[in-house]
Amino acid sequence: MITEAKFKYALKAMMEEVPLADINVTALCERCGCHRQTFYYHYTDIYDLVAAILFNETLPEMDKAKNVEGVISAFVDFIHKNFDFLKKTYNSAARDVIDDFIYEKLNAKLLPMWMKKHEKGLSKNGVRDLSRRFCKFVSGEFIQAFKDPKLTPSKFASSMNVFVPKAIEVALPAMIDLSIMEGKK
Repeated sequence: MITEAKFKYALKAMMEEVPLADINVTALCERCGCHRQTFYYHYTDIYDLVAAILFNETLPEMDKAKNVEGVISAFVDFIHKNFDFLKKTYNSAARDVIDDFIYEKLNAKLLPMWMKKHEKGLSKNGVRDLSRRFCKFVSGEFIQAFKDPKLTPSKFASSMNVFVPKAIEVALPAMIDLSIMEGKK
């Protein structure tokens, strides 16, 4: 197993036992049988490792999705499966990493999807604005859910199963209309 993977799996296992704030580099290195210098060769600190884990995460189900609902539903499923890691990371000093991760993963999939379709005749800038707005809106809802201290994986999935169709049915068309109006100015 490569060193980076050892750190990833060790950190995730440790986070099942203790909060991220209570994990230090020494304990992590002991857990995976590596030296501290090896850790610092790859990462600047624990939060750098968390960011690397998240931003190198592949989401094959999301990549297979063909429409907005499929993309968001696949992402909800990913969050459900990785709930403890993501929730504990959100409740640490790495909160902004979770914000960025959710927004970036959604935007990385939805923007090219909409660019291919030339959504409602929008210009490239209009599509970019639409994607940024909608992804920020959706990621904001995910983050709002994480703020609930009593949030469970099933409660999260349940609330998102209500939110996602409404976001697509109500918010997305309104954002498309806004982008069209802005394009006419």
